[in-house]
Amino acid sequence: MSAGTRRFSTVSNWMIAVAITVGMGSVATAQDDPHGLAKIVGIKGGECRKCHPSEVSAWEKSTHALSAARLVYQGNSKKYADALGISSASLATDSTCANCHSTQQSVAGKVQLGGVSCEKCHGGAKDWVQSHGTYFDGMKFSDLRQLRSDRQQETLEHKQTRIAATSAAGMIRAADLGKLAKNCLDCHMIGDEKLIAAGHKAASSFELVSWSGGEVRHNFFMDQTKNSAAPTAWAADTKLTAADRSRLKFVVGTLAQAEAALRKRAAAKNPAVIPQFGGLAAAANGKLAQITGAAPTAGTGAAVGVLASKLGVLFVLQPTDGKVYNATADQIAEQIKVFVKGHDGSKLGGLDSLIKLTPPHYSQQYKQKYGVK
Repeated sequence: MSAGTRRFSTVSNWMIAVAITVGMGSVATAQDDPHGLAKIVGIKGGECRKCHPSEVSAWEKSTHALSAARLVYQGNSKKYADALGISSASLATDSTCANCHSTQQSVAGKVQLGGVSCEKCHGGAKDWVQSHGTYFDGMKFSDLRQLRSDRQQETLEHKQTRIAATSAAGMIRAADLGKLAKNCLDCHMIGDEKLIAAGHKAASSFELVSWSGGEVRHNFFMDQTKNSAAPTAWAADTKLTAADRSRLKFVVGTLAQAEAALRKRAAAKNPAVIPQFGGLAAAANGKLAQITGAAPTAGTGAAVGVLASKLGVLFVLQPTDGKVYNATADQIAEQIKVFVKGHDGSKLGGLDSLIKLTPPHYSQQYKQKYGVK
């Protein structure tokens, strides 16, 4: 396939006008490259639109796509940057702020920023972008119809090898709900006490079913004309429904919120900030209790038991907080694995009445621009 065939039109708002040399050099370790810039290829470099044109178009309409434009040294951005000791020059390059409000990419020793895009959620794609959609040796891309046909020709052995290899290379798939939820919460729940003390929210009102089912929904792979309620390749593989998927997301997202809040609580030292993390953990526990009452499972029941024993001390700074709450978070992480391994959502219909209370999330900007109510 020629280079010309592989090219596609540039995403208009992928790169904002920021390209400042920060001496990245060759990045080799996680310590040298804490944000994983060396593995980011970008929407253009990864040729994402070639196989996912409707997904990219849907993303372009989202506030995720425009988020890097908020990294301007003025207003609240300046206030938060000053609180963290971030200069105006670094705010829109390699700062903590840029790590969540953009997708950072190292290009020729310079950091370039784009909106919060594919790799921010699905992992840096350098080591898996070519192989994740290659269904047999020697396969060549021609068009989407042929791609979906080729997918049907993949042998089970090849599929298992491909999924294992791409997962090991850092790809986070639709089936990896625990990893996806934790990836979201890495930014939708922050742990920087200086930033929170400066007035930044400790967490968004993030709920996995609601947020993934609204503005950021992008389930077009099997039919580029329809944004389905669940990932279409996942549904084709598992034979499960959108309702099953929502039930899984509802439980896994809540467990992940509990784990994330406990991790933040473990690291907290500021008595003025601790109640916010404690409140997030307590809220997750309350929701897990509702889930357990509506559709009992071993994983959620055990998680409620683990959290309940800590409710009396969540809001009080103690010398053993780091050890205690990280150990508790580890227990919740294990319950996520237990739940995912033991459930596909099909027998959790008791959750549907709770899920109906979490409508799809759209930002105010999106609602105003596209008339969503």
